Amino acid sequence: MTENVEEALRNVLSMMEQAGFRIDQDVKVIVDKNLPFMGYTSRQWQRHVIVVSGFALDSPMLEGLLTHELSHVYRNITHHPSHSDPLITGLMRVFIDGHKLDRDYEQEILHQAINHIQDLYADDIAFRVLAGHDGTTRLQQLGDFFLGWIKEEPATTGARRRDQWVNASMLLNNSFAVSNMERHKITERQIEEARLSNDRFLNRIKSSAAMRFSYFNRFMVGLEEDVSEAGFREQMKEYLRNFLNVVDSI
Repeated sequence: MTENVEEALRNVLSMMEQAGFRIDQDVKVIVDKNLPFMGYTSRQWQRHVIVVSGFALDSPMLEGLLTHELSHVYRNITHHPSHSDPLITGLMRVFIDGHKLDRDYEQEILHQAINHIQDLYADDIAFRVLAGHDGTTRLQQLGDFFLGWIKEEPATTGARRRDQWVNASMLLNNSFAVSNMERHKITERQIEEARLSNDRFLNRIKSSAAMRFSYFNRFMVGLEEDVSEAGFREQMKEYLRNFLNVVDSI
């Protein structure tokens, strides 16, 4: 771990404790210079390992990235249903087997759909932590970050089934970005820019699929903090059924 990463980790752990989200388990950060995205978190025995990309090291979003990943850690150690490995594994198995999703890209996109919800719950913590330090500046940075998530052009490779899955994934990806911004009251200017950008995507797909965007937007904005495992499982089943309906209609 480089010196700037060590310092960023110390800063973020302190910020989280001050915000009421103390992490009392061992956390290690390692750098993977070849990682094509910002970072991710995994568990190894009693240790949580955060892997960050080489290009994240010099990014102004490094502390934001670590805050997000440590928020996943907090959700894990406090046993929030959204981060229950048995629950998530069970959902994946039910939908993979029940809908005969035997292609790698189908399973990967299904996992991404679930991960969006986990990210929203992690960001509920991350936004509170970051807003307590340079709040306005941090929120503007996060708004710009999520604006970069919005896709406007649907996939048109000619591989019909794969394009359906990829475009349904884009719709969900856009919903995640817009909903996260709305959920945490990012600046109205940035939210409006995100909505307009997403509208350009929706206008380029079938109207039957575009109409379903509002369901995912409401679902994501309305996620409740206090939810039982049974309640969360049923909500996720409905969410994933709706997602598969989009795949078929897009």
